[in-house]
Amino acid sequence: MLFGLPYYLLLVLPFVGALLVPVFGRFSDRLRDWTPALFMGVTMILAWSLLYDIGSPKGPTSWPWIPSLGLNFEVLLDPLSVIMTVLASTLCFLIYVYSTEYMAGEEDRDRFFFLMLVFGGGMLTLVISNNLLIAFIGWEIMGFCSYGLIGFWNDKRNPPEREPDGIEYSNPLLQYETEGEYNTQCGTKAFIVTRIGDAFMLGGILVLYAFTGTFSFSLMAENYQNWWQVLAATGLVLPTFLLIFAGAIGKSGQFPLQVWLPEAMAGPTSVSALIHAATMVKAGVYITARFLVTIASASEVSHSEALLSPLQLVGIEAASSFFTIVAIIGAITALMTATMGMVSNELKQILAFSTLSQLGYMMLAIGTGGLLSHYEPAFAAGILHVISHGAFKALLFLASGGVIHAIHSKYVTKMGGLKEYMPKTFKVMWVGVLALSGIPPFSGFWSKDSIIEYSYELALHETLGWILFAFAVLAAACTIFYSIRLMGLTFYGPPKFEAAHSTEHSEEETGPLDEEAGHHHAVPHDPGPAMMVPLYLLAAFTVVAFLVYPFVQAILAEEGPLTMEMWTEVLTEMIVAKFTTGLFPFALTVGALFLGAVPSYVLYIKNADRPNNVVGERGLLRRVHTFLRHRWYINELYYWILYQFLRFVNWYRARIDDHIIDGIDFKSADAAKGASTRLRWFDDHVVDGLAEGIGTAGYRVSDESQEIQTGRINDYVAVVIFGLVLFLIMLFVSLGVI
Repeated sequence: MLFGLPYYLLLVLPFVGALLVPVFGRFSDRLRDWTPALFMGVTMILAWSLLYDIGSPKGPTSWPWIPSLGLNFEVLLDPLSVIMTVLASTLCFLIYVYSTEYMAGEEDRDRFFFLMLVFGGGMLTLVISNNLLIAFIGWEIMGFCSYGLIGFWNDKRNPPEREPDGIEYSNPLLQYETEGEYNTQCGTKAFIVTRIGDAFMLGGILVLYAFTGTFSFSLMAENYQNWWQVLAATGLVLPTFLLIFAGAIGKSGQFPLQVWLPEAMAGPTSVSALIHAATMVKAGVYITARFLVTIASASEVSHSEALLSPLQLVGIEAASSFFTIVAIIGAITALMTATMGMVSNELKQILAFSTLSQLGYMMLAIGTGGLLSHYEPAFAAGILHVISHGAFKALLFLASGGVIHAIHSKYVTKMGGLKEYMPKTFKVMWVGVLALSGIPPFSGFWSKDSIIEYSYELALHETLGWILFAFAVLAAACTIFYSIRLMGLTFYGPPKFEAAHSTEHSEEETGPLDEEAGHHHAVPHDPGPAMMVPLYLLAAFTVVAFLVYPFVQAILAEEGPLTMEMWTEVLTEMIVAKFTTGLFPFALTVGALFLGAVPSYVLYIKNADRPNNVVGERGLLRRVHTFLRHRWYINELYYWILYQFLRFVNWYRARIDDHIIDGIDFKSADAAKGASTRLRWFDDHVVDGLAEGIGTAGYRVSDESQEIQTGRINDYVAVVIFGLVLFLIMLFVSLGVI
């Protein structure tokens, strides 16, 4: 690492900075606000220096952790971990810089910036650790911080902002009296849903440890012959990795645990960007990609072996089933959540559905890679999409934060006409939207289109591949539809924000853009430099990312330093492949883009100044629209099940517990009381009476015996003589004398 510093500093710095946040806050608010950016900036520089250490560390990478158990803290410097470390630290740094202006004027910033730094530290702990147990600790740190940051505004007492044409829920669990209550419930929901997956994941980790005897990723891959066949012989290959993948499903919001991520928008926008672009949801993709590499290493057989053993065949078949499940879940998530984004009216929630859809693409890439004969190309496409999505999604979220600040509303139906007021934000958001939609030459095109191409390659070998390919293409059409719709409702048409200002002021987002000299801005405007500079940097990368991708591919392929000739060759291959081997899927994708873009452009940009009556009050479109607005009723199904469970608990308490169980308790108590009364009567009258009678009789005998004791010697001699005479008479009778 840079200057020969120890590698563990990458993990220590964020946590040390977090501890110093409240200390610095006592001296200077500005110093406190910039502390996360300063510490993460140093961490980012150290992370970039790791690119020179991949595969050949310049110092120790292992330190004792729990010697009695033989557990060490180890740093993993392979291409995947280093790329994820660079990505996470860079995005965290930009988001922290953005937050210095975004959160200025907010109360309790000590807690906010403390949790933000710990959040980033948790992600770095996960991606750079070679110890699965320590990686899981980083995994759980992020879960805890997400709970605190999503519900950060838990003390707001204003009523929640109402959407003009919002859905009215009959379920009382979906009704909130204050904004703070809603925010708290959102944080709690994220914590609980992700814990469901984490519980399964921990079980899978322990099972894997029981067979491998180690938590080290590298040792698992190197010593696969010692545990792979044993795991296959017991039939636990598929269950073990499915348990671990369940954690990724929860963390990355994959079907059916995708319900928490749209509600995660309740937190500040910088938190949303951190969760969606730099940490949290990418953790699930990372751990799945990590086990793709591990499983591929464990299930492959050297070329010198002519035949596969039966146990190896069983293990490979189980691994194939695992990646099939990963690909199916990824494809379903990509299409399902994209359709939800087409009808959502909340700005950040549209982006949240977009994140879910793109995460589905990443899982599809990993699953497809595991099913193809060579996993590396599809695996590289998935990692490239992690990078490109991290940049353009951070760009979109941070830009949306400026819009919400300016309008004081989170609903696009209360916006419109903002391109005249916020021209800088308007331009950078178009860059992000084009990248998200997969328009060349922006970053999303090269990564997402590659995933679609590899799903098509799988389709040429397996029937399932055609379904996955169709889902991926349809998701692309939905993506560009909701992307253009977002821009049309936000920036085009007549302004609607004046009515929003006068009729209903939302306190969901407040900050420096809303406050100047103690009053609110009447006219929306672009953010200040601390917020715009990260947007410019992210937009610039989104435009030129295709020039960087050859370097990333060289790193993933472990080809060593990339020369100019190699860079030119890889870049040429990327471009030529779109028009040769990938021409058919590329043509279908372009057709899907037109299918989604044309109606969205006509409805929301060209005719932005006209009322939109396409859906209508009745008919098939209205039913489909309602179905999608209710998010396929999956979220409501979970709430309905929870509500029915609570109703059952109340019914059980009222009918069973109160009437039957408590009734039995009360009757038993009454019976015991009655029996006790009878036993007491028996004790008082029989036992005590007998005892008292015997005592009285004894007392009387004692009194009468006292009369015999005269104290005169003549009386005692007379009694002795009487007894002696009586004894002689009895003796003579027994002898027959008398």
